[in-house]
Amino acid sequence: MKRLFIAVPVTLSPSLQENSNLLREHLQRDQITWVAPHLQHLTLRFLGKTPPQWIDPLQEAIQNCAQQTTPFTLELNRLGLFGSRYAPKVIWYGFEEFTLFKNLFEILEPQLIKIGFEPNYGNFVPHISVGRIRKVENKKRFSEAITKLQPKETQTIHVDQLVLYQSKLHSDGPIYRKLATFPFAQ
Repeated sequence: MKRLFIAVPVTLSPSLQENSNLLREHLQRDQITWVAPHLQHLTLRFLGKTPPQWIDPLQEAIQNCAQQTTPFTLELNRLGLFGSRYAPKVIWYGFEEFTLFKNLFEILEPQLIKIGFEPNYGNFVPHISVGRIRKVENKKRFSEAITKLQPKETQTIHVDQLVLYQSKLHSDGPIYRKLATFPFAQ
């Protein structure tokens, strides 16, 4: 079985990359695994371990979704956390408005369930992970850094395709491999 997810590749702007570097400096005493820039992406749906016989129907479902969608943009404009400021798990960049991206999810999700994937019961929060937190040494300092380092500039993300990725976990971090790309209708 392959461990799969559907996402949009993203390269952070120089401004957000600099903001990420400042985060690393401010939080260097904490135990955080920082996501390498070449691994950053905007996940539409994590699929997990996928049986081989589901891959063809999965690709058809993604293709169908892509053909029902025209390119659009999102404004990456905030720094957020999964967990709380006092028990954080993930640091991410996200969006105030993501209706068009959520529409993609709503087109795709019923097709995935028909294939056999479990429904996604979690909140839909589109984001680009920048750090996975193992331990925070000083929660007050951590919280102040997250507040202080909110992005000063936004980044426009052009969404014009979906990519099916395979993820292989290794002790030195994940390796992502593009299995297929699905351009949107023009």
